[in-house]
Formats: sequence, C-alpha cells, structure tokens
Amino acid sequence: MNEKNCILIIDDDPMMLSALNLILSSKYTVKSARSGETGLLIAEKYDIELIILDLVMKGMSGYDVLATLKSNDKTKDIPVIFITSSEARGDEVRALTSGAVDYIKKPFVADIVTLRVGIHLKLLEQMRTIERFSLTDGLTGVNNRRYFEQQMQKEWVRASRNGTWLSLLMIDIDHFKKFNDTYGHLNGDIALKTMSQVLTSSVQRGSDYVFRWGGEEFAIILPDTPIEGTRLVGEKIRANVQSTPVICGNDSINITVSLGASSIIPTPSNCPNTTTEFIGEVDKALYKAKSLGRNRVITVEEMYTLNKEDTEVAETEFFKSTTSHPTEIEN
Repeated sequence: MNEKNCILIIDDDPMMLSALNLILSSKYTVKSARSGETGLLIAEKYDIELIILDLVMKGMSGYDVLATLKSNDKTKDIPVIFITSSEARGDEVRALTSGAVDYIKKPFVADIVTLRVGIHLKLLEQMRTIERFSLTDGLTGVNNRRYFEQQMQKEWVRASRNGTWLSLLMIDIDHFKKFNDTYGHLNGDIALKTMSQVLTSSVQRGSDYVFRWGGEEFAIILPDTPIEGTRLVGEKIRANVQSTPVICGNDSINITVSLGASSIIPTPSNCPNTTTEFIGEVDKALYKAKSLGRNRVITVEEMYTLNKEDTEVAETEFFKSTTSHPTEIEN
C-alpha cells in the first residue's frame, strides 16, 4: 500500500484516537480531530484518502459531518467508514444509505480495522485507475475532451471564487488534412502523438492541463495566468512545434500550429460569463490566426482589434468606391 495514503480519524474520545492512530500509523499518514468541525477543516486543507468517523460525538454528529463532506466538491468522494458504539437499531442502514462505505462497531478488532481500511483504499485506487482511463485520449495519452469539460468548469468556479485569472489556449495543427492525404493516416497519428508530447513538455506547472479537444485540435488550461503569460506560453508552444520534426519512417516533416488565447477573471458581470462562451471566443481567435496565414498566436483581444480594423478598411474602401462613381449610386 502506498505509504503516502493519508487517513483522517474524527472521534471525540482521545483514547479511541490514540488506539486507531497506533493501529494505522505504521502504514499510513494519520491525522486526527476531536470534533466534527475540526475534522472538516482538516479534510478541506489536506489530501485525505479515507476518513474514519465516529457516529456519536458532542457538537456535530457523524451524520452531520458526512452530509457536509458530501456537499463539498473537494471532499465528496472521500470514502468514510463509520465507527461507533451505538446499539440503536437502524444506525448501520442509515449510515450506509447516507454515503458511508463501511460500518465498524466498537469495541473493534485491530486486524479487522486494518483489513477494512486496506480494502477500501485498494478499491479507491482501482476506481481512480478506471477513471483515469475514461478521461484519457487513447491515441495521444493526454487528457480527453470529457476531462476538459469537467476541469474547465472546476477551474472556472475556483477562479470566480478567488478572483484569479483563468486562461485558455486552443491549438490546431495547420494543413492537417493535407498532411494525412500526403503521408497517410498512420503518419497522421504519429504527428498527433508528437504534438501531444511537445505540448506536455512546453507547460511546466503541475496546475496546467493539456487536452486533446478532438481531431487535430488541442487545448491547454492555465490557471492563475494573465494574458501576457498566456501569450508567452502560446509562442513557446508555436516555436517548439515548428522546431520538432514528425518522424515518419525515413522522413522528418515539420508542422506548424495556429493558436487562439484568452484570459479572464470570471464574474457574473464579465462577458463572456459562461465557460461555453469563453471557449467559443478562444476558438474564434484560433480561426482568426488561421485566416491570417497560420503559424501564429492570436488573443481574443487582438482578434477584436483586427476585426475592427478590417471593418474600418472595408468602410473606407466602400466610401471611396461610392464617391468615385456618383452616377452608379443614383442608378
């Protein structure tokens, strides 16, 4: 079992805390709380893998603590084992239907506690492995679009709550259809794998996420990053892709990418004010980059400036043409 598994014990009996700590501390990192309120603070602060929770305590009951854990996105999936001396009929049923994964009666047997904790941690790891597969793109090994949608919403809420920047890069391989038509779809797969490796190596922070959006399009979420930093990351990616050849047998083929970028501090009054609108704006910036010749980064702000300039040029040309042919207007 992983030595880094962290278990939280919540019990208002100091002797019980000491006994459970003695049983489990040789295998796991153990944190203790003598009240439900303190236990909730610890669960929020640390990466807790499993909670052993007394059912009957002064102040918050075990049921109250469990309900609060389940209402919090950070703690809702932590397995909870109730441990209690309660003889009340129906407590075990209520505990399990409330979301606990197990129910141990006091006085307990040390070996049974150890075995049950081990079983639930093993099940947790298996579930996480299955989830990782369901959230990973099978070809490239980076996160898939399903995970992008989950993580984008999560980071949006976090940035909104904390008043921090949230940035997004949308990246598309230039002329990918032509690449596939010329070199074949198997080499196209090699290009996608090469692309994902370049993207992954181009972002340094553990908080940054690389995703395959679909086809030849990728996305990167950059929390706590203003537009200046986002543009720098985008330029770094553009340069790294251009300088990294795709190896197709004996051939080395260089590809390029176009990127759209934007940063926002999400608030109800900001526009865009939903993740869908924000993603749509960045995607428009990406296609603006393509329309301007590809192999470049365009931010949403730059896109609007360029669009305004295009409109002004078009209006100027129209004005010139109409004033130079007055008879045509009259007709």
